[in-house]
Amino acid sequence: MMNVLADAKRELAGRAGVYELFAHLLLNEVDSKILSLFHDEQWLRCWEDLEIEIPAVSEAGIERLAVDYCRIFIGPKDFCPPYQSVWEDGHMQSDVITSMNEYVEIVSSGASQNIKDHAGVQFKMMSQILQFEAASDEPPSTLAHAFFVDHIAWTEPMFSLASTLAETDFYSTVLESGKEFVASEKSVFSLDAID
Repeated sequence: MMNVLADAKRELAGRAGVYELFAHLLLNEVDSKILSLFHDEQWLRCWEDLEIEIPAVSEAGIERLAVDYCRIFIGPKDFCPPYQSVWEDGHMQSDVITSMNEYVEIVSSGASQNIKDHAGVQFKMMSQILQFEAASDEPPSTLAHAFFVDHIAWTEPMFSLASTLAETDFYSTVLESGKEFVASEKSVFSLDAID
């Protein structure tokens, strides 16, 4: 029984790490520091397993990634807004913010009540929820499931659109992997029918 529990905790911690990675990539342009980290031997094995080629650390490569990130997520036109309220309600700052603030009170009591509904913020919060559950001696709660339904499931079509807008192989394959990850998480939470 202890091995099963230990395996489940390791699996939760691993999934939390994947959420944390996607949170970082959604919230930030790839810079020389993160690109250098991605060339570390352990990271390279992960990227190879995902069939994602990491660009060389060079000014030109970093600039190409920065331009692509901005083209995908910032615009000014034909871009993919990474905000749940835009995807669900067609405008910024919808009722999604109220829901996010309620989760913030549960997960992180010191966080701002002005939290935005950016996918990266939501992935970071999901990472925190899974890290907490992995470290707890209690059985997993329904918090991760509820948060996934309320604030993560919507990202699958966002990742899909974003991957088609990408002009670099890195963002194209990373974002496609994001879509596949969210789809696999739907299976974990037994939500295959959610669109």
